[in-house]
Amino acid sequence: MRVIFLDDSEARIKTFLTRVPSAQVARTSWECIELLKGAESPVEFLFLDHDLGGLTFVSPSCENTGMEVVRWMAANKPVVQRVIVHSLNGPAASEMCRSLADAGYWVRRVPYLQLSGFLTSQDALPWGLKG
Repeated sequence: MRVIFLDDSEARIKTFLTRVPSAQVARTSWECIELLKGAESPVEFLFLDHDLGGLTFVSPSCENTGMEVVRWMAANKPVVQRVIVHSLNGPAASEMCRSLADAGYWVRRVPYLQLSGFLTSQDALPWGLKG
């Protein structure tokens, strides 16, 4: 199963990897895009944070954000089965979800603090992603 986790918080990354040790980690939007470009198999789950580079409540118009990944996905259509937007930046997360849905992707907003619940929920279990 291919899982990509985009986040710049080392604590979040460490916690996520204890639950999903096979996940690939990207710390910048460009690293995430490179992982999506290099996908030889479909990505079952893509977890996206918005605010990167140690910044908070960044505008979606900035480049090194989860929104940059969303813009690239909308233009290039990589095969991604499920996208989870886990950003705590509510306005940016909502915009990411709208853009992904408009591009035809299955997307859910699950703020990071609720991810452990998601990882064992009915949304995640059918695809084998569990904590």
